Amino acid sequence: MKRSTVEQSTRTAPRITLHYLWQEILSTLSWDKGLFFTCKQLLINPGAAIREYIAGERKRYSNPIRFLVFATALASFVVIKLDLIGRALREDILASGDERAQQAQQEAIAFVYQYYNIIGFLTVPLLALITHAFFRRRGYNYAEHLTLAAFVTAEYTLLYLLATFGLYYYPALFNSMVQLVWFVYFTWAIVSFFPEKKWKAMGISVMINILYFLAIMLVAGVVGIAFKALSGTEG
Repeated sequence: MKRSTVEQSTRTAPRITLHYLWQEILSTLSWDKGLFFTCKQLLINPGAAIREYIAGERKRYSNPIRFLVFATALASFVVIKLDLIGRALREDILASGDERAQQAQQEAIAFVYQYYNIIGFLTVPLLALITHAFFRRRGYNYAEHLTLAAFVTAEYTLLYLLATFGLYYYPALFNSMVQLVWFVYFTWAIVSFFPEKKWKAMGISVMINILYFLAIMLVAGVVGIAFKALSGTEG
């Protein structure tokens, strides 16, 4: 099923393609005056904001790749500076009482901190691939699904940073909470973006989340194997 001719006729800019996104990546990553507007619109109604951007109304919005780079860089700085991942791992080790976990903890922290950005960026194309597979008949190409994934991931990353205080003092509790926030926000974005029946869209969102979680585990595993191989070679 193709998108309505009305939406196509209102397009005021070239269709988003991988070439278009690549050209935007090559452009300067300077401060974007549309940053706050993008954050606000993605928080109020993510589906409508992303549809508007894809349809051609892009002057008021940050480029999705630029927005993702900004959010990921900021999150990386905060997570590493406050040792949020390390604190969560240490709390899990104390709860389990497993003394042998010390070595594994140190390796995990080193691995995540070294490749935090890589893992984050690699999961976005995977999310786009999954949503494209489920909503292929809606007429959006892969680059437009990549736009959806980048916007949603970046906005969630900024929401994650709002929980920094709680993550620092109560890492286990707040890590569970931010995972719930992702599920709720992503589901809302899917329901508001695609013109499916609400319950059908919610069901598809659950399936996408499951596949996305497995994809993250796969990416983390591949990067982890590469990390161990490189460490062994250097040794």
